[in-house]
Amino acid sequence: RICALLHSVGLDIMNTSTSSITQLTGNAIRREVRVPIGHVMLSEKWVGSDVHAALQKVARTVVSDELGLVDFHPSSGTAVLYATEVDIVNESPLKRKIVKLRKNNAKQTYIIAQRTGAVQSQYKSLQRFAVLDIGIPTLPLENLAEAAQLLAQMEVVESKEKQHLFLLKRRAPPASAAVLGCLLKVPGLGEVRAKALVHKWHSLKAISQCSVDDLAQVIGSAPAKCVVKFFCNTS
Repeated sequence: RICALLHSVGLDIMNTSTSSITQLTGNAIRREVRVPIGHVMLSEKWVGSDVHAALQKVARTVVSDELGLVDFHPSSGTAVLYATEVDIVNESPLKRKIVKLRKNNAKQTYIIAQRTGAVQSQYKSLQRFAVLDIGIPTLPLENLAEAAQLLAQMEVVESKEKQHLFLLKRRAPPASAAVLGCLLKVPGLGEVRAKALVHKWHSLKAISQCSVDDLAQVIGSAPAKCVVKFFCNTS
C-alpha cells in the first residue's frame, strides 16, 4: 500500500539497471509465471547484486532468466518493478517501461523506488505518473534492507492467501500490504488510520484522489490534511 533505497546502492546494481531499462521491445513480458509458495522470484539480472544479498537474508529466492521487464515476483500473481536512482534519473525510458508493463502484464503490479535527496524531484514526478496516470502503486524506500523486507512481506501475504483460500469468505487483496506500507510513510497518519484508509478505498490511486472532507470522515481532519499534502507534494 512504494519503497526508496540507500545512496549506497552498489554500482553493479546501477549498471545492470541501466542496461535492463532499454529492454523495451520483443517479448518483454512473461504472463505465465509460477512462483513456488514461500519464495520470491527474481530476474537473473539481479543475481549477485546487493539487493539480491539483502533479499536472501529475509526470504527464500528462486531465479529466472525469463521475466523480461519484471524484476521480482513475490507470488505468481504479483509483479514488481525496481527503480534505482539511475532509472529515476532516466525518466523517459523508465516511464515507457512502466507503460509497457501495464499494457502487457495481467498481474498486480507495483513499483519500488530508490528515493534519495539527489533524485527527490524526479521521484515525485515518477510517483505522480505511475500512481495517478497509470494506476500502479509506487513505494519509496530508504535502503536495500527495507526493499527486501517489503518483498518478503508481500510473499508472506500472498502465501497466506493461497493457504487459506477456502477458509475465508472474503479477503482484502494481497496488494493491501504494499499500499499500507506506502501510507505508513505519511507523516502523522499512523498504522490504525492507514489501515482504515486501505479498508475504505483499497488503492493508492483512489486515496490520492480523495478530498480532505472525504478522508476526514474516516480518519479525522488533521490526519486527512496530512494525507492530501503527502500526495499533493508528488505533483
